[in-house]
Amino acid sequence: MAATFSTGGGNNFAASPASRPAAMRDLLPMEAIPAWWYMHHPSRWQLIGDEWLPWLTELRADPGVARVDKDGSTDLSEVALRRKGWTILPWDVEPGGYCVAYDGTGGKVHLSKWQVPKMVAGQPRVTSDEAGYWAFCKRMVTDGYIPKPDPDFIDVIIERQQRKLQEWEERAVSNPHVAQMLPAERALLERMEAAKERLYAEPVEDAAPKRGRK
Repeated sequence: MAATFSTGGGNNFAASPASRPAAMRDLLPMEAIPAWWYMHHPSRWQLIGDEWLPWLTELRADPGVARVDKDGSTDLSEVALRRKGWTILPWDVEPGGYCVAYDGTGGKVHLSKWQVPKMVAGQPRVTSDEAGYWAFCKRMVTDGYIPKPDPDFIDVIIERQQRKLQEWEERAVSNPHVAQMLPAERALLERMEAAKERLYAEPVEDAAPKRGRK
């Protein structure tokens, strides 16, 4: 019997690209990293290039650590940190959020948006966009999330460099290696002082700090 091809409605079938089963999806071969938030203390600043920028650290929702409860709630930890002067930055201070998650073999892997994991010779490696991260830190100050530092804190860092330079100048008389490093240390001190002048000379747009709970 000859095959009959129907053109009637209801007998048309559409194909779609095949997809791998969920159990076969690619997983990042890393241990789980809990969700986290950037936070900053008024005394933590560092010279990056020619600018004073906030030195951020992380508050991790790691159950049972640093007052984080067994369910991963950071409420108690936040209260204690804020009493000590810390500012906790909500995820949405960065468009799309600065904390991103990957599916890993050990669970969710939370990294910053400036960290990109990749496989190299069968091993996971994480590359960092440092320029993007430092631009974010600078914007946290210009946008009012982090206040400019008290000049006294910057002076403490500068004075530390001054003492180091003085000690090295004394050692350079008998130590050729130290003498060779002196120009770089002098240049660092000059950059610190010049960056301080720019920091307080350039007006930051007057805006109320945009703090808020994560």
